This record gives sequence, structure tokens and C-alpha cells, in this order.
Amino acid sequence: MMLRALAPLRWCVVALLVALALPVAAAQRVVIVTSTAEGVHAEAAATLRSLIESAMPSLGVEVRGWENASAASFTDARIVVTVGTQAARVVAHLGIAQPLLHILLPASSFEKLPPPRGSPVSAIYLDQPPERQLALIRLALPDWKRIAILSSPGGDRSMRRLAELARERQMEVREATIAADRDLYTALQQVLGDPAVLVATPDPQVFNSYTVQNVLLTAYRQRSPVVGFSSSYVRAGALFALYSTPAQIATQASDVVFRVVRGEPLPPPRPPRQFEVAVNTNVARSLGIPLESGERLTAELQRLEGGTP
Repeated sequence: MMLRALAPLRWCVVALLVALALPVAAAQRVVIVTSTAEGVHAEAAATLRSLIESAMPSLGVEVRGWENASAASFTDARIVVTVGTQAARVVAHLGIAQPLLHILLPASSFEKLPPPRGSPVSAIYLDQPPERQLALIRLALPDWKRIAILSSPGGDRSMRRLAELARERQMEVREATIAADRDLYTALQQVLGDPAVLVATPDPQVFNSYTVQNVLLTAYRQRSPVVGFSSSYVRAGALFALYSTPAQIATQASDVVFRVVRGEPLPPPRPPRQFEVAVNTNVARSLGIPLESGERLTAELQRLEGGTP
């Protein structure tokens, strides 16, 4: 009789233990792999981690450097997010089965990654969409009808699209391909023979820490404004820049993570959703170019895209 009376209690205990075990069994992890432990990569990783932990406290988040990435370390991950090109390359070569999201890398670098081996892959590029770039140039420099584009062999599709859009709007487009650093000066002379708006892109084979000063100085001597792709370009001497902050890209990445955790598929690779414009008033003054503030240009560009200023 005693055993029969205790039976319901035993079932209650079992049910309680199962209930307590469910969150653990169903626990999911997000692994963030960084290219560096400082700068914009660290900022993006920290922001993404904070957003995930705030919205889904039960979802574990781990941040590790690319040096510690291995296929075995991702076995229980619900999604893996890489930050920067180096981390993307390393993880892409592992051929993991988990959904994979690459952020803070140029479109040209993403296109050179090995094809996925069964796992869904997506990206949020550093590159701004060409429609947005051209809209900003027309907003900020309405009297300029000539743009200059430098690209590496094969280039990325966005620059070809930018050239197409500019020609459709009756703008002159000057293009040159740079296969090696030694080609840079000749290419700049070719595209800036007459003053033009030089559009810098995140293509690391053309615009990098070794070439930035040569690009900016040559363009300045040719009285040609440079449109950069980061705030650091503006500080270095670009007239203005259209870019997305690490926090903005991390916010967009968190939306993707939440979708995947809910069981939705990865979206296709895409450019950043949010953006900012920064201007260099000293360069504008030196070139004799009237220029609105970065805040004003940002708000106007958002309005054109149907967003909220």
C-alpha cells in the first residue's frame, strides 16, 4: 500500500527532474569568432554578445579568437558568427555543418571564400550598396559628373553595378584595374587626369593601410575628392565617407541570430542596413567644395531610402 501511495509522488519527482533538465538539454550556443581581439572586431563582438545575452539570457554566447577555432569546438553551436576576414577564412575552411554568418568583411573577400560544404552561409558586408553610394555622391556633390573607380582583377560586383548606375545617370566613369601595388600611381593618374570623385572601397588589394596615403595625396593634388568607406578615411583626408559602425553591423547580425534560433533560415548575403556619413570640413575648405554636415547628409540619405532620419 505504501509503495502504491508513493507512486504518484515518484512520477512528480521524475516530471520535475525532466522539466529541470529540459533547458539544459535544449541549451543552445552562439559562437563568435574574431579576427583580432581589439579595435572594430572586438567592438562588434562585444556588442553582438551583449545584444544576444540581453534578448535571450538562456542562450549561451562564446567569443573566441580564430586561432582557437576548430570543427569540434562548434559541435553544439546553433550558429557561428565570424568577425573580420581572417576569422571568415579560417572557419570557412573547416567545413562546419552549423549555420555560418560572416560579418565585417568586404564582399570581394566573401566571394573568395571556399564554397560551403552543406552548411548554410550568409554575410553582412562592409561594402555599402552602390545605389546608396551614388545617391550620396549626387546629394553631397551635385555639380560633379565624373567618378573614378579602382578595383583589383575580377573586382566585386558592387563596383560594376556602381559604374552601370552612374552611366545610366549620364555621369562619366573612369575605371582602372590594379594587379599590384606598383600599378597604383599609374592607375590614379589615369582615372584622375581630370578631377573626378574617387570612390574608395573595402577591396584590400587596392585600398589598405599601405596605399591610403598615396591615394589621398595623389587625389588631393589632382583636386579630386575621395569618398571613403570608414571614419578613419575621413580623418586621414577623404572628403567624406559612407560607412556602418561595428555596433550597427552587430545589431543587424543579432537579428539574423535570433531568426536562426527561432528556426528560420539564414537570409542571403547583404550589405549593411544602417549607416552614417562623416565629412572632413578642412578638406572641403581646401578644395573649395561646399559641403553639408555628416548628420544632415545621413538624414537626407535615410529619407531617400524610406528610413527614419
